[in-house]
Amino acid sequence: MKFLILPLIALSLIFLTPSCSKYPNGAKFTLLTKTNRMVNDWKLTSYMINGNEFVDEQPEIKLVIEKDGTYSWSATQTVLGQIQSTFEHGTWMFSEDKTSLMLLTEGEELPVGYTINELRSKKLVLQYYDKITNITYISTYETDK
Repeated sequence: MKFLILPLIALSLIFLTPSCSKYPNGAKFTLLTKTNRMVNDWKLTSYMINGNEFVDEQPEIKLVIEKDGTYSWSATQTVLGQIQSTFEHGTWMFSEDKTSLMLLTEGEELPVGYTINELRSKKLVLQYYDKITNITYISTYETDK
């Protein structure tokens, strides 16, 4: 019976001790790895430019991140009764400290880095700051899975 007490105390401390999150609005505790949370079929639900919401003006945007290190992005909208789509695909990776998502589009030489503000199993918030125009873009993606 004594051999059960020590593991129970250790397990209790794990669940009761607050953990540090690399993301400002991320989960405080999760059993899923960052990769497992990132790999998903995401749909854009919010798009903000310098704090102003623009999602209603955006086409339907999907971001699919695969476990094999590839991603695909698509935007679909109806214009004058015709469906128009834009696609891109490439590879993805975390930055070295895992605070940014790096997307390298096929045919490009440099990846684009997005700061991860929130990474949960059903919600992903990415921020991109354009130093040239001084504009901050925040994209919120959600999933049903």
